[in-house]
Amino acid sequence: MKGIVKLMMKPPRKMQPLSDNELHRLLNFIGYGRLQSAVWFIGMEEGGAGVDTIRGRLKFKKIEDCADAHRILGIEKFHWGKRRIQSTWRGMCCIMLGLDGRATTKENIRRYQAESLGRIHGRILLTELMPLPKPGIDHWGYNELIPQYASSEEYYNDVKPRRILLLRQLIKKHKPAVIICYGKKYWPNFKTIFSKSSFKTIGQFEIAKEDGNLIILTHHFAQKTMNGKFDKVVSIIKTHNAK
Repeated sequence: MKGIVKLMMKPPRKMQPLSDNELHRLLNFIGYGRLQSAVWFIGMEEGGAGVDTIRGRLKFKKIEDCADAHRILGIEKFHWGKRRIQSTWRGMCCIMLGLDGRATTKENIRRYQAESLGRIHGRILLTELMPLPKPGIDHWGYNELIPQYASSEEYYNDVKPRRILLLRQLIKKHKPAVIICYGKKYWPNFKTIFSKSSFKTIGQFEIAKEDGNLIILTHHFAQKTMNGKFDKVVSIIKTHNAK
């Protein structure tokens, strides 16, 4: 038709899936901070997702500096500028500040998060039972990018036993004095890491000792049930002479 220009729609570009080697690199990521740290925090898995995030993580070393890693991903709001306080990290900062006898003011939390939490020169390790970030436990969404797994269930069934073994080996080798696992719905998963341990209840927490390690199971740090409870975690650690 005269005067009408037909626009040809380009077909969407097919996503390039990860190679087996790239996937292997992602699955072997350990965490942020130092393996030699006295305090380890273990979660179930990192939140967030997306192709850019996954491909960005291919640049990570096995152990990363938290600030450097987030800069690689283009996320600078937690470490630079106004240094926004991240809800999960806030709880970790409160515990560490409490162990140091320092007030848990917003400014102290902001500073600890940006300058010490998961930093390569710090004294804690942030790690996860599962290595890939996802927006939810039952969510997968990587069918095109990671065709090696058809679902989150298939991913968990294959990777979780290997991660449990890896974490056991790392704990045995590096002997952190305190291991804090957070997220109550994941306690059964965390307990498989410490198969020799017998846990006892202290308030809303469970604790155990294994090979000199103090293990504490807590609710997720971002939940309301942890409001006002971080001092109790500090007290448990100090009571058991493990700092």
